[in-house]
Amino acid sequence: MINSGSSLNIVLLDFFKDIEDDLEEILASPMLKTLCEPIIQLTLIFSDIKNKAEVLSYMTKTDLPQEKIDDLKRFFADPFQTSFSYGYKDTEFVFIQLEKESPLLKSVHRNGLIGLIYHEILHSIQRQRGLEVRLRSSLVFSLDFFTNLASIMPPESFDQDELITFLKQISQIALFSLKDIFVNVEMMKRGLSNPLVDFYSVELRIEESEGITPPVLEIPFQKGEIKIKDLNEFAKAFNYTISLIPVWLPAMVLEENSIDYEPSRKLKHYIFNKYYINPSLITREMWHIENIFLTSFSFSKSFHVKWFGAIFNLALEYLLGEDFVFYHLSKAIELIEDIYQEQKDPERQNLAIVPILKASHVHKREYPAGIQQRNVDELEASMKRYAIDQEEISELEETLDEIKQTKDSHFGHFFENLLRVSIMILSRDFRQDVFQGHQTAIKNFGRTILTLLQAINYLGDQCDDKYYHDVRLTVKRLIRSDNVFKQKRLALHLEMITKEAIFVSDLEPSPVEVEELLYNFDFFEIPLNNKFVELGVSFIQNIKTVLKKVPFNDPEFPLLTSQFVSILLSDKDFSIEELDQMNIILVSSLIATTGVPFTSIQPVLENFVVSNHTIRESD
Repeated sequence: MINSGSSLNIVLLDFFKDIEDDLEEILASPMLKTLCEPIIQLTLIFSDIKNKAEVLSYMTKTDLPQEKIDDLKRFFADPFQTSFSYGYKDTEFVFIQLEKESPLLKSVHRNGLIGLIYHEILHSIQRQRGLEVRLRSSLVFSLDFFTNLASIMPPESFDQDELITFLKQISQIALFSLKDIFVNVEMMKRGLSNPLVDFYSVELRIEESEGITPPVLEIPFQKGEIKIKDLNEFAKAFNYTISLIPVWLPAMVLEENSIDYEPSRKLKHYIFNKYYINPSLITREMWHIENIFLTSFSFSKSFHVKWFGAIFNLALEYLLGEDFVFYHLSKAIELIEDIYQEQKDPERQNLAIVPILKASHVHKREYPAGIQQRNVDELEASMKRYAIDQEEISELEETLDEIKQTKDSHFGHFFENLLRVSIMILSRDFRQDVFQGHQTAIKNFGRTILTLLQAINYLGDQCDDKYYHDVRLTVKRLIRSDNVFKQKRLALHLEMITKEAIFVSDLEPSPVEVEELLYNFDFFEIPLNNKFVELGVSFIQNIKTVLKKVPFNDPEFPLLTSQFVSILLSDKDFSIEELDQMNIILVSSLIATTGVPFTSIQPVLENFVVSNHTIRESD
């Protein structure tokens, strides 16, 4: 045993005794000791994974009670058990178990070994904080709920006792995966993502990508039909897929300018390309898990319950042959109702929900398989609640029939366009809330838009990839950012690209122009509020309108531009303080508008000053 301070003991067993000198730099690391400081007593044990006898012999000589020793024996009996941590009261044990031939023991991969050690120590730290107790409490709550929900399964297809056993099987992997997610997020926030990514790269053999042979998990799925007969085989496939989530999901907290961003992206794509081969539908649902993480992640019980709920929901829907598109559309409606009930704005709520209900009707008509009767009843009740009458439904179906008869057309485009309308409305209100400083809106609106994108994602080849990825990436960046200016810039950018997808007009400010406008506002210290930003956007539209009539070097350009802008301002109410900002807002808009040179700004401003003076006098 190596005594490494009052709280940390290091024990080398088996072949590790012979390589102590090679490990000296790691074992003497100030970071290792600093990481262990919160733990009263920690023992770090290195042993040969093929030789369980020596490590068990060592554990019998510790102060652990016999029942805890028996617990550990059960752990070691699991053929899949590798490195892990174990705690009892104030005492923690971290077991680093490797083969003598492990690549992690080679000097070239030493950083990966450090990642493994830090990962397991952080499990101990989080357990000492009480995370384990809270997680198990949340799991019991979720498991009880879904055990009751499992009663909807047809008894002729699934034995209830076997179904409960299945839920317990997947509950354990859901628990272990969530614990790993929490540890990996903390590692990344502590700046330790580099050794973590190196560890997983070695474990998943990223350098040997050609030799990867993931298990073949042929899990039958057909919407509307119960195809799965062997729950044990399904549990293996399901758990295999879920177990990989902690490797790639926590990297979502990294910003693009992080030095570890690119390596983590590479690792994620590697997993999806090399490991997530079967079952494909479960793989696709990983995007849904990612969306929940992006919008709701925290160490609180609310996130625990959302996590377990997502895992159990996915399993039950898969068993039933449930239609996932319908699930996401229903979830989006539920989220929108929550958002607008808080804001007490039924008109905006209706505008956002009606297109989703129409898209749901279109999807039900074209792909009825997998849509349960309870889904149909819920849809019909919602359409009635939102005053979509039979005449409107008939018009919707006529439009759908016309689209289907058009050559090279597909109902999926119509479906996507309906959801785009909803996303456009949500994006506008999202921007309003972000500019008003409502931080809760970022998660609420973000999750709703991501849920609608998830439904669009099922269109596959029919989906507009650029729209899908542009909107999704913007929402993800907005959710991850804690910089207020960046949040506002991204919120306005999101509004513009979603509006552009519906209203194709060369008068709409481009995303580049919008970004330039906001930077100008920041430079000139113009308040970034909704009123001024909407004004700046309108100014750009008016400037573009004039440019369509006369070029910027035409003598009429300054006069026409100032007149158009003045007409825009004439029917609006402004305070004296707000009117004082108008000149600078116009300058910011002129700089931002593509095709307007700096030399044109002064003549426009001189004409506008006269008009602005007239507005003040009329007030």
